[in-house]
Amino acid sequence: MKTFRTRFIEFVSYFFILLFCYASISKMMDFENFQIQIAQSPLLSAFSNVMSYGVLVIELAICILLIFERSRKIGLYSSFVLMVSFTVYIYMILKYSEFIPCSCGGILEKMDWKTHLIFNIATVIIAAFAVILYSDSKRQEIFKSVSLLLVLSIVSCSAIILMYRQSEFMIKKENNFTRRFLQHPITEEKRSNLQINSYYFAGISKDSVYLGNYTAPFLLTSTDLNFKATKENRVLPDRYNFDFKRVQLKVNAQNYYLYDGSVPVIYQGILGNHQAKTLSLGQAYFSQLVNISKDAFAISTYFKDSEKQTLGLLNPLQKNPLNLKSGILGKTNDGIFDTDGQLHFDPLTQIAVYVHYYKNQLLIMDDHLTVKAKYKTIDTISIPQIKVSELSDGKKKMSKPPLKVNKKAFVYAGLLFIESNLIGKFEDRDRWKNSFIIDVYSTVKQGYIGSFYLPNPKKEKKVQFHITDQHLYVLTGNEIIKYRFAQNITQHFIAGEAENLNQE
Repeated sequence: MKTFRTRFIEFVSYFFILLFCYASISKMMDFENFQIQIAQSPLLSAFSNVMSYGVLVIELAICILLIFERSRKIGLYSSFVLMVSFTVYIYMILKYSEFIPCSCGGILEKMDWKTHLIFNIATVIIAAFAVILYSDSKRQEIFKSVSLLLVLSIVSCSAIILMYRQSEFMIKKENNFTRRFLQHPITEEKRSNLQINSYYFAGISKDSVYLGNYTAPFLLTSTDLNFKATKENRVLPDRYNFDFKRVQLKVNAQNYYLYDGSVPVIYQGILGNHQAKTLSLGQAYFSQLVNISKDAFAISTYFKDSEKQTLGLLNPLQKNPLNLKSGILGKTNDGIFDTDGQLHFDPLTQIAVYVHYYKNQLLIMDDHLTVKAKYKTIDTISIPQIKVSELSDGKKKMSKPPLKVNKKAFVYAGLLFIESNLIGKFEDRDRWKNSFIIDVYSTVKQGYIGSFYLPNPKKEKKVQFHITDQHLYVLTGNEIIKYRFAQNITQHFIAGEAENLNQE
């Protein structure tokens, strides 16, 4: 008759064979989903490719070791090490992770993470007990087994912690281009059909959303934050003798501004008042204009002397209103297309941000456009993939469609939201086709925070968005949609002046 010792060792061995076989087979049957889940892990994202195969191989190898009596002891030690690693991983997810990812399948898929942790601790205990029972009854042999278990535990813990730290570095610094998807970051609250698709965001105040209209450029439309009451305000500039091409409206605090960069004029008016007075005339042509204060702007423009795109400050009321900063954007190829991007300003942190369209670079500047930091988005396109030809009249033109890296962007309260044009590793292509993907960065900590899908069931080609303290407002097609941010995003918002930005 077999002793309790022998029966217990066999029972534990069969238990782990069943556990690892079931877990590995479940993962293999839905391997693509398993890879995606590993890629979303905040601790193992950078090693998702190796880990997805490695875990399967290790689990099956341990099963084989446990089947045969000669290798069973090694199999029990291996089971102990693997379960210690899983336990430390789950503990770090619960304790240090900014979000909780999905389970990685198998028999524990339906458990919540705390129950999962308790289950793993129990398996560690029974594996350790089985190893000790496998040793001779001599005190010296038991001591050796316990010592080896302690050493293996320390090694396993250290390995998981090291992988976590290395994964953090690779994700944030080495551009491995593996996204971390935040869990349930937005919840839809309201939506409204605007009937037409030519609206754009002009600004948002505490009680109103302001919309411009490309087909009615002198009409400023406002609606309350729940899209119930709509008002229209026709803007009447104090002079019309210009050949406008694409007039735009922008709201900042109690003022609105009307401008068209192809014409060197900026009008300023007060909300609720139809009359807009000329604020700047003949001072600058520009392709982009953002408010940095009531009567001051940051612009992007073509600087003919250096033959490249340039950023600058425009202060219409000063004696020398225009101050161009020709050295900020640099020049990789043609100086126009390769430096093209979006200029934004965060009034809460007084930080200006320039997001390049065709490469993975961000510029962080103060309100004087002094560069404080340069860092990269998570994708790997560091050199613009564009081809430019020069025409006979000296003009330059793209000779083939460029690879666009970053599309729309918005900066608010220390967070930069970028609509990406590139798919990352192990991402669901079907979901990609039916969503816009938004990457979120901290402009103060200079790091990647996470990403989320913005639903696009109608497969619209363009999206516009605007951010407030608690909400994301979206314009897509002829609809305006209001989403509420979850805490995993709002916890990163900051207020006040940003500090400690260091040049990389």
